[in-house]
Amino acid sequence: MMIRKIILPIHSKYMNAQRNSFYLYTLVAVLFLISSCGKENQQIDYNVGVLASQEYVQSQQMMDLLLNTYFKSITDSLLIVDYSSSIDGATITYHAAPEETIIISYPFWGCEDECGHNRAGIITAVANPGFYDSLAVISFSFDEFRYDGDTLNVDGMTILNQGKTDGSNDTYAVKARSVQRLYADTLGGGTYFSMDQMFVRKKDSATIYHSPEDRFMISGSINGVSSTGYSYVARVETEEYILDQFSCNWAKLGPASLSLESQVYSTFILFPGADTCTNRYVVDIEGNSFYFPFD
Repeated sequence: MMIRKIILPIHSKYMNAQRNSFYLYTLVAVLFLISSCGKENQQIDYNVGVLASQEYVQSQQMMDLLLNTYFKSITDSLLIVDYSSSIDGATITYHAAPEETIIISYPFWGCEDECGHNRAGIITAVANPGFYDSLAVISFSFDEFRYDGDTLNVDGMTILNQGKTDGSNDTYAVKARSVQRLYADTLGGGTYFSMDQMFVRKKDSATIYHSPEDRFMISGSINGVSSTGYSYVARVETEEYILDQFSCNWAKLGPASLSLESQVYSTFILFPGADTCTNRYVVDIEGNSFYFPFD
């Protein structure tokens, strides 16, 4: 296209006005670019918080289910009478000497528990002085244990029987110095965490043995490192406990709050309500909701 050049007489006052307008437009453009760059620099990658939240939930869920098997064992009628029983796909045996011991044994090739997870290996619980004694310490060891095919290395896991601290419900302090879950489908990938939590058992008053109505109110913290190397702390307040019921495979209530060492945003994990049993939880980051199944 041919552009014709038009020359008009321009007064100096008009030129000054044009020059000032140019400077003004230039200044506005620069400020806009600076603002845009600032916004780009402030963009937050929520993937770090989402992944850490997912792996925390998997860790919490796994430990709840494994501990449920132990708590069912100490209130199992067959184990108390015959010293042998079958719970959650495991063969359970009780030994009185030299120390009170419960052995939870799964086939080496693994088997499905009642919650749809594959377990293999042996968990040994040793009580000092006894499983039902107040202030007794129960020490756990895991031998060649796998969960859903992943290798589970557990160190320094104990339960302290604290009795009925609220006057009616048994309270257990659950601690683990180190739990390492190595994923079977990756080369060296996995998660690491420690736990320091309180399990308050609300027992079904209709029976002294375990019942689907038994439930635990869980509070405390899990400190972990995600599979991508980010450190996090997940906390559950006493008043906003996680509800763990034998009648449901998945956690309820909460929420759990999660803080990341490398991020400044707040993260909450919201579990289903007490009257539901839903295979879904929500990760909330700065008002943005992400929905995931437990299994």
